[in-house]
Amino acid sequence: MRMLAIASLVLLGACNDPVRVVSFEADPAGTFVFTAQTNTVMTPNDDGEAEQIRRGWLAEELGAHGMCGTGYVVEIRRLVEPTDAPSSNAHDVVYSGRCL
Repeated sequence: MRMLAIASLVLLGACNDPVRVVSFEADPAGTFVFTAQTNTVMTPNDDGEAEQIRRGWLAEELGAHGMCGTGYVVEIRRLVEPTDAPSSNAHDVVYSGRCL
């Protein structure tokens, strides 16, 4: 029984589909580009919980980089289909913005 439990945990550990796949680029002028990858759980639509979570990630990245202490604005939000995943439901949501 113990071996079955251990085997189950090992198999669950192998299911490593990351939910948070992001990148962040910034320049000294206070502009930034934040990219978050979508998947089945984190849908690409711009309403609902997935968008709120991505906006939270963006705020965390800005804070981690010591940027936009007085606020920021997202000027462009666009959905990009990655060239390396044509048959996947993964897309990139790209936020371009600047500090206030």
